[in-house]
Amino acid sequence: MRAKIYACAILVALLLAGLALGQLAEFERATPGDETSEPVVVIGTSTEPQGLLPSVRMYQYRTETGWSNWISVKGVRLTTEPAAISPEEGIIDILSGGNDNDLWHIRLQELDAWSDWTKLFGPPPYNKDLGGVHFRKYELAAVSSGDEGGDYHLFTWGPTNHCLYKRCWGCDGGVACDKTEDWTEMEGEIASRPAAVLASGEIHLFALDGSDDLVWNSAPLPAVGSEEEPAWGGWESLGVSFNSPPAAAFDGELIHIFALRTEGGVGHGSIDPETGNISVETIDQEFDAAPATVVEDGRVHLFGVLDGELIHLEEDGDGWSDGENLKGYISGQPAAVSHGRGEIWVFAQGQGGWLWAIHCSSEDGA
Repeated sequence: MRAKIYACAILVALLLAGLALGQLAEFERATPGDETSEPVVVIGTSTEPQGLLPSVRMYQYRTETGWSNWISVKGVRLTTEPAAISPEEGIIDILSGGNDNDLWHIRLQELDAWSDWTKLFGPPPYNKDLGGVHFRKYELAAVSSGDEGGDYHLFTWGPTNHCLYKRCWGCDGGVACDKTEDWTEMEGEIASRPAAVLASGEIHLFALDGSDDLVWNSAPLPAVGSEEEPAWGGWESLGVSFNSPPAAAFDGELIHIFALRTEGGVGHGSIDPETGNISVETIDQEFDAAPATVVEDGRVHLFGVLDGELIHLEEDGDGWSDGENLKGYISGQPAAVSHGRGEIWVFAQGQGGWLWAIHCSSEDGA
C-alpha cells in the first residue's frame, strides 16, 4: 500500500508538470512521409525519462462511412502492438512496449485530449528473477475493473513460455505500477500473446499452446483495491486450433474469440463463459496478422491488417459484412475498444513505429 501511495504521488507530479508545459497537442495535417517530429523529454533524468510529450498529427485517409482521418501519436516508438482498454466512459488507456522495451502508457479523453506518455515498468533489472531475459517486448493483454481509479490487470507472454501477471491501478488521471514487485508467473505454459476479457464476474484468458490449440484460463475478479492475486483455475484446451494469437470480446452473453486459421480465413469461436462450450465458424477474410475485436451497440466488430491497411467487418445478425477498407499505413495486430459512448477506436503500430489511431461513432456507420 505504501508503494501504491508513493507511485501515485510521483504520477501526480508528472501530470502537473505536463499540464504546466501544455501537454495536449493540437492536430496538424501532414503527409504520410513526414517524420520530422521527435519526442520531447518532459520530466525525468537522461537515463530514465518518465514523461514524453506526444505530437498528434492527422492524415488524409477519410472513408465514406463515418470513420475519421487516421491520427498518429508520436513521442514513443512502439516495439509491440498496443493494448487498449476503457476504464470509464470517455476514457481510453493505451499500453505498449516502446523505446528500450519499457512499458509505456498514454490516455485519451473524449476525442482529442491526450496525456503525456508515461513509463510504467522497465526491462531488467526490474525483472531480475527471470534471469535477465527480456519479456517478449510486452505483448500485452489487459482488463480494468472499477472506474478510472480502479485496478488494471496486465498479462504478457514471458520468456519462459508462461503467462506473466501484474496488477496496477488508476491514479489521478493515469496508471501506476509498483516497480519493486516483479511480475507473477502463472502455472502452465503458453505459446502466444494472451487475450483477456471480463465476463460474468471473472477474468478470462485465452492463448495458444505449443500445439496451436486454443487454451483457456479464468479466475474470479478480485475486489477493487484488495491487492489479492486472482485464483486461476488452470489452462484448459478448448479443442480448436488457430494460427495466430487470439482476440476476445464479451457481448453480455457469449465470449467471441477471433484468430487466423491455418487453412485460411479468420476463425470465430463463440464461447459460453459458464460452461466453456464453444462453436466455431470460419469467416472468408484474409489478414496478414492476428485480428482485433470489440462489441458496440450489440454488434460484434472485427478488424485486421491486410497489405498495411485496416479492414473492418461487422456481424449484423444475418452474417458478416464484406470487408471495408479503412486505409492507413499500419502493421501487426491492432487493438479495438469502445469507450461507452457509441464510439469505436482502433489503435495500431504504424509508419515510423508510432501509435496510429482511427475512430467512428456507431451512429455514423460503424
